Amino acid sequence: MRRSLRASFIASLLILVGGGELKAQLVADPAILAEVNRIRAIDNHAHPLPFLPDGTKDIEMDVPDSAPPLAPPVRLRATNPEYLGAWRNLYGYRYNDFTAPHLKELLDAKRRIQHEKGAGYPAWVLDKLGIETMLANRISLGTGQTAPRFRWVWHANPLLFPLDNSAAKINPQRRSDYETDERWLKGFLTESGLAELPPTLDEYVNAFVVPLLEKRKREGAVAVKFYAAYMRSLDFADVPAQAAAPVYAKYARGGIPDAAEYKSLQDYLFRRIALECGRIGLPVHIHTGVGSGAWFYNTGASPFLLESVINDPKLRRTTFVLIHGGLPFAEASKVLLSKPNVYTDFSSQTFLTSTRQLSQVIRGWLELRPEKVMFGTDAYPLTQTIGWEEVGWIATKSARLALAIALTDMMKDGEITRERALEEARMVLRENAAGLYGFK
Repeated sequence: MRRSLRASFIASLLILVGGGELKAQLVADPAILAEVNRIRAIDNHAHPLPFLPDGTKDIEMDVPDSAPPLAPPVRLRATNPEYLGAWRNLYGYRYNDFTAPHLKELLDAKRRIQHEKGAGYPAWVLDKLGIETMLANRISLGTGQTAPRFRWVWHANPLLFPLDNSAAKINPQRRSDYETDERWLKGFLTESGLAELPPTLDEYVNAFVVPLLEKRKREGAVAVKFYAAYMRSLDFADVPAQAAAPVYAKYARGGIPDAAEYKSLQDYLFRRIALECGRIGLPVHIHTGVGSGAWFYNTGASPFLLESVINDPKLRRTTFVLIHGGLPFAEASKVLLSKPNVYTDFSSQTFLTSTRQLSQVIRGWLELRPEKVMFGTDAYPLTQTIGWEEVGWIATKSARLALAIALTDMMKDGEITRERALEEARMVLRENAAGLYGFK
């Protein structure tokens, strides 16, 4: 192609992409958007705080971080103008700036409302966000986090790492994660009336892990959560009990296991726990894709690494939920949605990416398996002025607009009718999750 023709071709392409298609992707059909904004949503993944009286801290969030300081993603930084809208809608903020006197006024207003609402404050926040039910990822729910507004997703991750984890703590970021899980596992053992680890793997699983899972189910947990990607790769091999048992027995009373030995034990435990979760009806949530922190191993968090687990005939009754949709491996998550026992949500993509990019991800998923896609915010606290409330507000606003844009574009391209677009909006925002967890 001659240079002049190539230049003309590129110019035409830029006009088409920059001025046409991408512009359209930022415009939602007003009626579709209005309906999307009216739907009372089910948030599949979040980290909300309970009501905390003045001067108290949430022990689950007050965890020392051994990773180096790292600026948050752009949309979570304190200068993001989207926060002005959040503060205006949540707390009546009257300004268009971030000056210290005005932020002090904001904090005073937030504290006043928290005091006035008391234990009803967390549910009040959900009302402001248009969320009917939020799945709270916590070791235990706190004051004001009661059903049906809040549902419990229990952290089962500490069960995977019962031995001495010293060798894995070379990575400073992983050190704090392991230390937190070690503290929580010790608490689980105490709760179960155990002063130390059982001496054999059979006893660890059948006399400790299984009863604990069954207890959590009775206590109201609707799913369990694994964030193992912060600590190791998601390639959980199919290891038989007879191979894992000697490793456990060798180190249950002390000593640092070899990395390969320890991995085989973790692999066995993950699949066994997933098996038990399928038996008692607890979906398994797994963090997939990008994680926070400077030294997170992104390559070890690809959803495709879980395919052998998902395909395991023994685990066909277990439902796996790919939390965060595997960003930046959204196409991998899309492919895995074809598995009968896989769902996903787009939590955290709601603030890690632009609304434009999120709409493209959602559209790709809806074009393949709309009944498997769920809304999620990943709302969590950052600072006093940027709490789970503000992150939740930004995430919800972005998610609703992105969903409306995706449905609008699919409708314009003749892929779905207007009626089907509204149906899929309800599916994504609430009905898919309601069906999965059995909510009425």
